[in-house]
Amino acid sequence: MEWILIIIWLLIINGGLGGQYILNWMGNQPDFTGGKKIDISPGVMTWWRELSKLAWAVVAVIIEVVRGKEIKYLWPGFLSLTTIIICAFTGVIENIGFFYLPRYYSPHIYAPYVNVYLAFLPFFGKILFNAPIRKEHWIGITLVIIGLAIPHLPRFFSNSQSHAVFDSTAIIWILIINGCLLSQQVLNNKTVQTALPGVGPNALVVWREIWKMIFISTAILIMPVIGNWLHANMPTSVGKKEFEIRILAKTDEHKKDVLLNYYSLQEDEYVLRKNISENEELVIKEIIKETEYNRFFALFEGNILPNNWLPILFVIAAGLTGYIYSFGFFKLSRFAAHFWVPYTNVYLALLPFIMILFGREVTGYQIAGAITTTAGLMVGVMDYSKNKVVEIKKKYE
Repeated sequence: MEWILIIIWLLIINGGLGGQYILNWMGNQPDFTGGKKIDISPGVMTWWRELSKLAWAVVAVIIEVVRGKEIKYLWPGFLSLTTIIICAFTGVIENIGFFYLPRYYSPHIYAPYVNVYLAFLPFFGKILFNAPIRKEHWIGITLVIIGLAIPHLPRFFSNSQSHAVFDSTAIIWILIINGCLLSQQVLNNKTVQTALPGVGPNALVVWREIWKMIFISTAILIMPVIGNWLHANMPTSVGKKEFEIRILAKTDEHKKDVLLNYYSLQEDEYVLRKNISENEELVIKEIIKETEYNRFFALFEGNILPNNWLPILFVIAAGLTGYIYSFGFFKLSRFAAHFWVPYTNVYLALLPFIMILFGREVTGYQIAGAITTTAGLMVGVMDYSKNKVVEIKKKYE
C-alpha cells in the first residue's frame, strides 16, 4: 500500500506545485492584474502568501480538534520545532526568490534551474537516514537532470549574447533557492522523524507558517529602516551607464530633471552634490526607490495594503496550493526524501505546454527537455514495483 499512497500524494503535490508556479507568475504580470505596473514587492507578496497558508492550515487544525483530536497532539516537541524554525527561515528566503523570478521570466524557463538540487538528494538520504541508493533511481534521476538541462543547451553552444538566459541577480536567486529547497527536503524528514507521537501534518504546517510569518513580518519592518539608514536609495556616486539604465530609464521626464538637479556627470560617474537638505533627501530617496535601484532592499519595500489588490488575489490562491503541497510533503516525509521528492516535479514536464496556452514562446529544446524529464520520472517510479519502500525510523518509536 505504501507505493499507492506515494503515487496519490505525488499527484496532489504536483498539482499544488505546478499551480503555484503559474499563480506566482500571473500575479506578477500586468496582463492579469488590470494592466497596471506591479508595485508590490516580493517581500510583501511573501507576507500575504504565508498568511494565506497559515489561515488554511489553522482551519484544517480546528476541524481536526472539533472532530476529537486532543490539543496535546498539536505540539511537535522542541527538537522537531527546531527543524521547523530552520525550514521556516529558508522557506521565507526561497519564497521571496519565487516572487522575484516570475517578474522577469516565464516559469517554464527558470523552474528547471531551481530544481537542480534534486541531484544531491540521494547523498543526503544515504548519509542522514542510511536510505539505500538504487540503480533504477540513478537511471531515473540522470534522465531527469538531462531533461532539465536540454532546454538551455542553445545558451552553451552559442556565443551570441541574445542566448543569455538570466542576469546575475537571477542566477544568485537560483543558487539560493536550490540551497533552500535542498535543506528543506532534508529537514522535512527530520521534522517528521523527531515529532512527538500523534502529531500530524496539519500541526506541523501551522507551526512552520507561524514562524514564517514572524520572519517575513520582521524583515518587512526592519529592512526598510536599515536601507534608509544606509542611504541605499541615495548613492553618493553611480557609474554613468548604470545610472542611465537602472535609474533614469525607469523614471518619467519630470523625475529625471529632479534627479539631475542633484546628480552631476563627472567623467564616467554621476556624483551626488553636497549639502543635501532633509527634504531633498526624502525626494531623492523616493524617486530612486521607485526604480528598485537597490535590488536587495527593494525586495522588502511597499505597503502591506496595496493600491492594486489583483496581484494579492493570485498570491492568496497560491497560498492555498502551498498549503496543499506542504501537507503532502509532511505526509510523505516519513519516507527518505530521495525516494519520492524527484517525482514531485512531474509538472516541470508539463510547464512548456501550459505556457503555450498562455501564448508564450516555447522552443523545441524546451519540449524535448519535457519529454526527457518525463521519461526519467517514469523510470524512477518503476523502482517501486520491485522494491518495498521503507519508512525512516522515528525518534520516539
